[in-house]
Amino acid sequence: MLKTNPQYLSLSDAELFRMTQQENDTRAYEILYYRYWPKLIDAAYKRLASKQKAEDLVQELFINVYQRRGQIVFTTSVQSYLSQALKYRILNEYRSTTTRNAYSSFFLNSLCKNDFANPLEVKELAGQIESVLNSLPKKCLQVFLLSRKEKLTNKEIADQLKISTSTVEKHIVKALKVLRHFVRDYQSS
Repeated sequence: MLKTNPQYLSLSDAELFRMTQQENDTRAYEILYYRYWPKLIDAAYKRLASKQKAEDLVQELFINVYQRRGQIVFTTSVQSYLSQALKYRILNEYRSTTTRNAYSSFFLNSLCKNDFANPLEVKELAGQIESVLNSLPKKCLQVFLLSRKEKLTNKEIADQLKISTSTVEKHIVKALKVLRHFVRDYQSS
């Protein structure tokens, strides 16, 4: 449990955040953290149905707010700001997950779900897809595999490879374009 001066507990959210911004008072930020952590976790869990994802998103939110504390100007309450920021993080998670699932199911499952395809054809197609993937530039292939096989987010890939998220997105778009072209050629032959 949080051990702090009881006077901090009586301060308003706005006062605590002002102390965090102007005085770099980490104890004041800790009070905000412990005040809103359970509420934000509950809200995220209700939408994501994953305790781990909920905790990760809320933790990233608090880290981001702390890092940007000097630039943040509240037009609403701290609670409203945190709730709104969490909402956008959840929407981004939905978008990322939906996109990842759509492409991975298309490229890794749908091509091979033909009940009439014999195992030899499936093996041959998998080999051709692997060959097409291996024809990609090294960095492009690495990014694509981290995205599709390791299921990392674009930000996680960018952090791991020390490149920008827009570069990650460009590599993924390029790989998908090559694969779409292959699929189109494969289906017509």
